[in-house]
Parts: sequence; structure tokens; C-alpha cells
Amino acid sequence: MRKYRNSIFAFWLSLLLFLPSLCLAWSGEVVHVADGDTITVMSGQEKVKVRLYGIDTPEITQWYGQNAKTFTSSQVLGKTVEVQEMDVDRYGRVVGLVSVGDLVLNRHLVAYGYAWVYHQYCKAPFCSEWVEVEAEAKAKRLGLWKKPNVIPPWEYRRGKRAKSTSPSDKDTPKSGCDCSGNLYNCSNFKTQAEAQACYEKCMREKGADVHKLDGDGNGRVCESLP
Repeated sequence: MRKYRNSIFAFWLSLLLFLPSLCLAWSGEVVHVADGDTITVMSGQEKVKVRLYGIDTPEITQWYGQNAKTFTSSQVLGKTVEVQEMDVDRYGRVVGLVSVGDLVLNRHLVAYGYAWVYHQYCKAPFCSEWVEVEAEAKAKRLGLWKKPNVIPPWEYRRGKRAKSTSPSDKDTPKSGCDCSGNLYNCSNFKTQAEAQACYEKCMREKGADVHKLDGDGNGRVCESLP
């Protein structure tokens, strides 16, 4: 059955290759991997950002996000790949299928439990086969499926957007702090000790003063607070 499904996928893939009206194919070396589903590929002398078509890997700050990035790097970084352009997204990135020989990275990530099929955008005929591949990975508890009730990245992003407000509207962090971006200023903390704890937490996690609390760079933040 698996061999049959693979042959069906190969048929649709070859169909895309021979129909230029559907996609443009080109080759280049992968010079950067931003995360599990976004890479940079050389096209001549130009660096082109490529978003993998039809899948969504966990965000870097999510469970298994860093694992997905590492896996993608191990498969394509420094290698020559073929990019079959399917679309261009709103950020100006090429959206495409990325292949190394007979291996299609998009599908490979799904098969090994590093990505979801992105149903909202995966509309090609072979996407139905990818759904089956995802179900098999989930049944075997591969990769991200080791964790029950894992949150899909599109829901994770939606949750972050819902919580995103201007610093003046934020409450003082109740426990710890969020190091995902520049979210707080000194007025969001009641005491210098709270601000210092947040600063040190983000320095450990991100290696940077993400909230820009240490204005003079002396390692002691929000010194005007009690």
C-alpha cells in the first residue's frame, strides 16, 4: 500500500515538473535554515527565501520547534536542492516543493513527525496522501507526536497575536515573564527585583535583553524602581 501511495505522489510530482504553467523549477544551494519550514536557497547570485509548501512546522519557541529546524538543516543545509515554485506568499517568499534527489523535504518532515499538513494552504492533489502520512506518524508517536495534545503552530501564532497589546496596556507579569519579544518596560513591574528576575530569565533563554530594560548596559535594570 505504501509503495502504491508513493507512486501516486510521484505521478503528481512529475506532472508538476512537466507543466510550467503550474510551477517554475530551479536548483541552488541551501545557505541558511531559519526554522523547520523556511530556508534560503541560492538562485544564481541571489539569495531566495523559500517557505515549504503545504506544511507547517512548530514555531522555534514551541515544543519541537528547534528539533524541526535541526532536522531540516541536517537534510538540506549546504546541499543543492531543486525548488518547484508553487506560489509567492504575502511576505514575498517563494512557496514551493524542495527536493534532494528523490526525497521531497516537505513530505519527509511530515513523515518523520516534524510537521503538520497545512490544510488551509495544501490544495494540490498529493496533499491527501500527505494527510495519510501524517496520520501514520501520529499513530507511531514520531517526533512532535510524542507529546499528547500538541498545539498546531497556526493556533499557537493566533494565541500570541491575541495576547499582543501595547506595553501601556499590559498588566505586571504575574509569574515569570514572556521572553518571546519586546513586551514590557519598567512601568510593568512593581519592584526592581521583579524586573531584574525577568531580565535574567530572558538573558538565560534568549541571550539578549529582549525587553530593553538595561538602558545603561550595567546588568542592573529598572534602577528607579523600589
